[in-house]
Amino acid sequence: MTPQHTLEIHGIALTGVHQHAVHTGAELAERLAQHRGSEYGPLPVGPELSALFPTGGLERGHIYGCRGDASLSVLYALIARATQVGSWVATVNLFSLGLMSAREHGVALQRLLCVDAGTQTTTWTQVVGACVDGLDVVVVHAPQCSLHDARRIEARLKAHGSVLIIVGDPGVFSPAVVLLSHTTQWEFSTHASRREVDVVATGRRVHGRRHCTLSFPSHNHYMGHVGT
Repeated sequence: MTPQHTLEIHGIALTGVHQHAVHTGAELAERLAQHRGSEYGPLPVGPELSALFPTGGLERGHIYGCRGDASLSVLYALIARATQVGSWVATVNLFSLGLMSAREHGVALQRLLCVDAGTQTTTWTQVVGACVDGLDVVVVHAPQCSLHDARRIEARLKAHGSVLIIVGDPGVFSPAVVLLSHTTQWEFSTHASRREVDVVATGRRVHGRRHCTLSFPSHNHYMGHVGT
């Protein structure tokens, strides 16, 4: 069982997974300082997904969406490379998140915070805002805020160079790129051992048809090929 770690950002207490002796509080504080002082280049994604994006990665200050029947698998593949090279990710109210599955897809769990923001709109907005201010990537499900608060969060994304990823219905937000996934094939032995997924990128930041096919096996790597 992975132990939990509590971090406070701007007065908001965040609880997330933490692997013993991997990161101290001082190291996390240093990471946050580096985040604020970075040049805000795009966050890297795996080579199979990079062709879906105009700059080959997740552009800081932008909003992305993951939808479809394989949205969580695509999310894991989307954030894995960034966590491996040092970026921190917070998930807010994403209760269907599977930590073992995320690890199998390559997500570095020691840089993943799992946050329960409750059901109150005001609390949700405060928690997401705190995460946006201090972390590289924030993942949310079923956004719970007004259009006015959404605009404020978007402004904070741009100011701090963070990335917001919305799983499922984006609500009042307008993602720059949406990755729509559809499972085309399953393979089974005694359990599901392989899954083939088509991913299509749409949105105002996507020009022309961009799509790829990903294969998610039951180990910590995934394969794929890109089409146009």
